[in-house]
Amino acid sequence: MAQKTIVHKGYHGSIEIDIRDYSLYGKLLFIDEEITYRGNGFAELEASFRQAVESHRQRCIDNGQAPPFNI
Repeated sequence: MAQKTIVHKGYHGSIEIDIRDYSLYGKLLFIDEEITYRGNGFAELEASFRQAVESHRQRCIDNGQAPPFNI
């Protein structure tokens, strides 16, 4: 069975397929901000997801807030 979410440092992300070009995309789940990522294959999607997580964590820190998932 295919995995429908990916996880990095406590953050969960969705995995969806764009049937127009068969690329993959998703968004970070369980946070207030809408943050999306995409890739042409799973490896690229996962790298984009990890970068989205790290960017979100850094924005939280830069704004003086603790990241929601501090792992």
